[in-house]
Amino acid sequence: MKSRKMLSILLSLLILVSTVVFTPTISAASKDDLATISSLQAYQSFVDRAVKLKDFSGVVYATKNGRVLCQSASGMQNTEKNIPMSIDSQFSIGSVSKQFCATAVLLLQEQGKLSVNDTLEKYFPQYVIGKDITIHALLSMRSGIRDYMNTDYDYEGHENPFEEYIVTDTATKEENQKSILDWVFTQELKYTPDSAHTYSNTNFLILSIIVEKVSGISYQDFLKQNIFTPLNMTNTVFYEDIINLPNLAEPILNGYMPFEPYHRGLTQGAGDLVSNAKDMDKWMTSLSEGTLLSEESLKAMTTVYTPDAGYCYGIMYDAKDGGVYHGGRIPSYETMVLFYPEENLNIFVVTNDLEKTYKKNFTVEYFANTLSKKIHSNTSLGDVDSDGDISVLDATAIQLHISQLKMLNEEQLKCTDTDADGELSVLDATAIQLFLAQL
Repeated sequence: MKSRKMLSILLSLLILVSTVVFTPTISAASKDDLATISSLQAYQSFVDRAVKLKDFSGVVYATKNGRVLCQSASGMQNTEKNIPMSIDSQFSIGSVSKQFCATAVLLLQEQGKLSVNDTLEKYFPQYVIGKDITIHALLSMRSGIRDYMNTDYDYEGHENPFEEYIVTDTATKEENQKSILDWVFTQELKYTPDSAHTYSNTNFLILSIIVEKVSGISYQDFLKQNIFTPLNMTNTVFYEDIINLPNLAEPILNGYMPFEPYHRGLTQGAGDLVSNAKDMDKWMTSLSEGTLLSEESLKAMTTVYTPDAGYCYGIMYDAKDGGVYHGGRIPSYETMVLFYPEENLNIFVVTNDLEKTYKKNFTVEYFANTLSKKIHSNTSLGDVDSDGDISVLDATAIQLHISQLKMLNEEQLKCTDTDADGELSVLDATAIQLFLAQL
């Protein structure tokens, strides 16, 4: 019965993926044999149309089992030097950085150097108000600590935190962070720790400083040694390095400035990374495969601690479809990572023109989610033996059991009827088989 069910699955993804990856090599004859290809909404066609329609400036990159499903680089990396955007262009990824900080904390826990149950009293004895807050509460955004970065209208009379502490471009990282923490440590908590959820960048600034206290090295060096180097993430650096990057996708500011990179320490742990599509693909794959973290740590990192928010440890989880995701926004840049560990499917979308995406009502989150739906509508089709690869063997299996194709639904029938004669036959399977062989 299992074999019968598998053999009743159609080759639409087979056709779809082949056209995405190999379109330049398809001959006129093969196009005629597969007359219905043009009716399919292929991944690459969807991305290309969306990029053109919305005048999208940025990069889109989707892979499955390490193979590229579709990709796009549009706009200019540098207008002054007339350098077009490329898949290798680097972007500030904003709050996507938080999952790296969470990983650093969990690695230290695995080494026995800290526990997520530790309270802040252990690391900041001067923080009397928050002495009972745990590392777990910081990781899961359940600490109640006020956000040092964002406007917070819950604090009447001093809504803008940027006016309440001083950071300068002449101060050291430690001096700027001390100024921020001195202010944070005087603020009342929003609620009893671990009783509610509020997104606050302060949680991850504090976590990054704990990483330094426990490891004995800088936060930047810890990430380089324990994450970037093992994963060969050679294009991932820190926000303070942004000025000197030759592959940086220039910020399109439209009247507002990003956090100044020469204000050292300001974004550490919370939004401090710059990366590109290929490095982020390596990162998502490492989380799916458990390359760096133990199974126990991965489970802790992807457990939802506030159901209505979907928030885990520096990342979010959608129980409906199994997607793990997080967005990042820092003026001019917006990023979305979305991956499905059970499927080895990774999607990365980033723009250097945040304002335009909102004007066009086409955010990177919407782009990534829509692309995910396109991919998921076809993922089970074509791979007859469920080995993760679509091959001539799959086409042969369907050809040998062509009679069972009569069980397909209307959409599947349309995809398999390559000669559009309204009937399924050995000729249809043969056309697909020959098309694959040619590729």
